[in-house]
Amino acid sequence: MQVEALRAVEPAVARPRVRPDRSLVYLFALPAVLLFTVFIAYPILWVAGQSLYGRGEAGAATFAGLANYTAIVSDPAFWTVVVNMTLWGVITIPVQMLIGGLLAYFIERHTTTFRGFFRTMFFLPVVTSVSVVSLVWVQIYAPYYGIAQEYLKQVGIVMSTSPIGDPSTAIYALILVNIWQWTGFSMLMYIAGIANLPSEVLDAARVDGASGWRLAVHVIVPMLAPATKSLALLGVIGTLQTFPIVHLMTGGGPNRASEVFGTYIFKQSFVLGDTGSGAALSVIVLVIALVLSLAQIVMLGARLTPAERERA
Repeated sequence: MQVEALRAVEPAVARPRVRPDRSLVYLFALPAVLLFTVFIAYPILWVAGQSLYGRGEAGAATFAGLANYTAIVSDPAFWTVVVNMTLWGVITIPVQMLIGGLLAYFIERHTTTFRGFFRTMFFLPVVTSVSVVSLVWVQIYAPYYGIAQEYLKQVGIVMSTSPIGDPSTAIYALILVNIWQWTGFSMLMYIAGIANLPSEVLDAARVDGASGWRLAVHVIVPMLAPATKSLALLGVIGTLQTFPIVHLMTGGGPNRASEVFGTYIFKQSFVLGDTGSGAALSVIVLVIALVLSLAQIVMLGARLTPAERERA
């Protein structure tokens, strides 16, 4: 017994650390590297290469250098698209987050029955086919008999054309459709954030006298910052990827009033057959997306904490 007790108090012998085989680590990373190379890196490099070529005589591709980029920047249509995309992002992203946050707050904090029903109804447009959404809203905007026209008549406004057929209202009519379709996604993100809020913090805030809007604005909203940052970043990326709803409802018209990067690239590449300009536009959009995403990451503080850096 004494011998066993002495052995129990003996310092443990330091065992040599077994280092993992680096080749095995690389082998596990190989599938992801291959997928990235084949489906992301190679297409980007190929499009960047195509952007340096133009159409020569008899339609043959000839090296043009940066001529495609110069022609795009000097084209007034490009700046019209930039203005449309700016309006799209500045209006849709904050409005979707605001309405989605309010819906999530009232559903989760002030609804006890039919909570699942309200979640489903507000999220339904997100999973509805874009073709169906476009067809329905074209009928809503239809002149003379559309629902939108009927409501405008009640306030004394009579339009002889559809809102999507008027250059002064086309982009705003499409923005309204986009907000209607994607607000449910913002609502779902905020519902997930509200569900993960620590009850101890909320109870402590109530003990300190916070309730109602004071509790929502000063406690819940700051704690939902991660969801807000994610929605802002996804909103910018989604804005730059806008294409189906515009292509199906207006095709970028009338007179480029609702033109976005997606429809502009489509027309240059497949309608006009100018693949060099279409590729150059794609590269420009990619650069804009990277710059805006990095700027958001820096400004919103989406960085690793010191503890996370040590673990990494």
